Amino acid sequence: MPRVKSDSTVTHRIEFSPKEREYVEQLVAGQTVKNVGVPVVIGVGVGGAIYIGYKSARAAYGWTQDIVDDIKATPLYQYGQAVNTTGGKILPAPLRGFYKIKTWLFG
Repeated sequence: MPRVKSDSTVTHRIEFSPKEREYVEQLVAGQTVKNVGVPVVIGVGVGGAIYIGYKSARAAYGWTQDIVDDIKATPLYQYGQAVNTTGGKILPAPLRGFYKIKTWLFG
């Protein structure tokens, strides 16, 4: 059976009082802090645990090489240090020891 077309449209509107708006704003701000803060704290915690574990294993067993020592041993790093001390052009940080990092990661 066909429906009859409505002859009017009724709009319902819900309005918040200033106090209710304040509560909603606090709720949204709290959720934003939670959604951003929790992943950052987890990332920092995991990174810190990995760093502490790495340094502890290196100190206790000596079975790992320190990548910072490897970078400092490369001629590119030493050249960069020499350029820095002579007041010449500073070698960009990503280029210092790039080859050593690449071989350490993929070798």
